[in-house]
Amino acid sequence: MVAPAADYLPQPAVDAGVDEDRRRRFPAGAALDFADLEEHGRIPVLDALRAREPVTWAPVFGGWLVTSHALARDVLMRRDDFTVWSEANLVRASLGVMMLTSDGEFHDRQRSPFEPPFHMRAVRERFERPIAARVDALLDELAPRGDGDLSIDFALPFAIGVAADVLGLSLDDVPKIGGFYDAFAGAMVYDGDPEPQRRADVVRAELDTILLSEIERVRAHPDGSVTAAVANDPACGLDDAGIAAQLRVILFGAIETVQSMVLNTLLLLLQHPEQLAALRADSSLLPNGLEEALRLIPPVAFIERWARHDTPLGEVTVPAGEFVGVSVVAANRDPATFADPGRFDIRRENARRHLGFSFGVHHCLGFNIARLQGAVALAALLDRLQGLRLVEAPEPAGFAFRKPARLVLAWDAY
Repeated sequence: MVAPAADYLPQPAVDAGVDEDRRRRFPAGAALDFADLEEHGRIPVLDALRAREPVTWAPVFGGWLVTSHALARDVLMRRDDFTVWSEANLVRASLGVMMLTSDGEFHDRQRSPFEPPFHMRAVRERFERPIAARVDALLDELAPRGDGDLSIDFALPFAIGVAADVLGLSLDDVPKIGGFYDAFAGAMVYDGDPEPQRRADVVRAELDTILLSEIERVRAHPDGSVTAAVANDPACGLDDAGIAAQLRVILFGAIETVQSMVLNTLLLLLQHPEQLAALRADSSLLPNGLEEALRLIPPVAFIERWARHDTPLGEVTVPAGEFVGVSVVAANRDPATFADPGRFDIRRENARRHLGFSFGVHHCLGFNIARLQGAVALAALLDRLQGLRLVEAPEPAGFAFRKPARLVLAWDAY
């Protein structure tokens, strides 16, 4: 597979006069602080912004910010008007050229070899048992202890372990792999700091060495895994570097999204005991409860695009090449779509309209398996950790990805 020539869409500089005019036109956007996009407690600022300026100029990151649910879906759906193929894309700078940072035919060629194993039926048939086995093994060790930080004691090893099972990779060093992806996530913050990118470059090279070795292993000894199927398919159209690039981003989604989903859902349930009681009384509410948690604390909190040409968006025309950021956090709380949007309601009828898995052509490849993982993990945690109670949890935080830094719980040991 050969990448297109590096004809990335250039992001034009906005001169001081234009910037000043936009600040006058969009005073609420001009007043944004970067912490408003990182700290969960500042969501009221985004709510007020959405009411006044649903598409606004945000000098804090030098682009346009979308907080309306309808306009966010519009941006993510309009493949001909908005692109990820920009020289300024920090996701590409961090994780490299792969399906999430490509568009058009090049995107389709990278994604299509990996799609069949992630269809709903394939996920249920191939992965439900390994997921349950991972959960049981972790809880066999954790349950007798009576307390722990679920972030490092369950959610991270669970996410990495299942990703390894699904992809057929040897990822035994959980702290090391977790550190890689912390470095990648840290480089996707549009705050102008170059140091996280330097760290991401180092760990990407180290991870590629591991992935290329794994590709060689499963090609020599096919094992029925997703990686083996792609690596041994002469029609897949990807060379080893291309396969490794897709594995990098699939792993990222599998680790970051699933870890955050488990932590965020547990946190919300423990903060809302009446919802937890309803769930314990009727386990069929769990899948929708997960969707509601993905709505209120989306693991992916910010999505970037660039205008291919001068593009109308709401009451604004975004000039060609300029940056458009979608606040998933704000879009998921839009009262025009979600009634009483700040309320955690596991019975919410339209919870699945959240944008936690993105939307459009870059909709999360692994959303079926993520939903299955969340349901299996949460059901087992609530069943086996009786008397579950919250000990310590900092407020969820993160610009691009959002979760509590730790989730310390206690339960009745046995």
